[in-house]
Amino acid sequence: MTTCSIIVYAVSLFSGENMNFNKIDREESLSQKIEMQIRNAIRQNLFRPGDKLPGEMELAEKFGVSRTAVREALRMLAGRGLVSIQRGSGVYISEIDVSNVVDPFYQLLEMKCGQVSQLYLIRVRKFIEPEIARLAAEHCTDNDIEFLKTNFAEMLERSLHPEQMIDIDIQFHFRLAQATQNPIIPVIMQPIFQLLHKFIASTYKQSHAPDLALENHQKLLQAMQEHDAETAYQVMKTHMSQAEEHVLLYYQKNNIQPV
Repeated sequence: MTTCSIIVYAVSLFSGENMNFNKIDREESLSQKIEMQIRNAIRQNLFRPGDKLPGEMELAEKFGVSRTAVREALRMLAGRGLVSIQRGSGVYISEIDVSNVVDPFYQLLEMKCGQVSQLYLIRVRKFIEPEIARLAAEHCTDNDIEFLKTNFAEMLERSLHPEQMIDIDIQFHFRLAQATQNPIIPVIMQPIFQLLHKFIASTYKQSHAPDLALENHQKLLQAMQEHDAETAYQVMKTHMSQAEEHVLLYYQKNNIQPV
């Protein structure tokens, strides 16, 4: 295929003239099948953020279904945060960011786990973050260490006001995820760290929790400076176990039945 023909093909894709959608069988939910095909097209970058989808009538013709089925599929896509439905203008591909993951994730935790969501979350961190600390100690750069130094100093300055330490605490952990030099790890951890804003304040109110956080962060900082992977692993393991204990203590004080 020549360069010219590639350009013509790409233009036709985004104009909706040559969209490779398949006719829909009627045994299953039409709207779900339509939603899946459009979602796959977005994943394959046939549509990019800001692109406008073909209109309902055109999509209905391409799929061989009613406009009602198309409309429901578009609502499903909007519910996933993949498209934005703008009345009078059309349907546009959304810019994907962490909120597309965090909000549904939080809702899922609330529905599936209820009041014990925080305990499930800390137990996930308990088996992930020690390994993150190990990798961070092995791969962290001078810039990472300088960030962690500044971050720890800010935590110390706010030690008499634990509620002000929360954001800084989370930033410390997220920087460790970035310091692993594995680009997938921060993507996986960011929704979890975002959720901590909704949960961590309750554990920070437990006796000695801020002091223990400072102690562990100081040890982690030292391990990063010395590139001591095994110490970083063990300190983070202790840090997460203590956090779990604080969650359980909070549940006990508030008559919440843990799992």
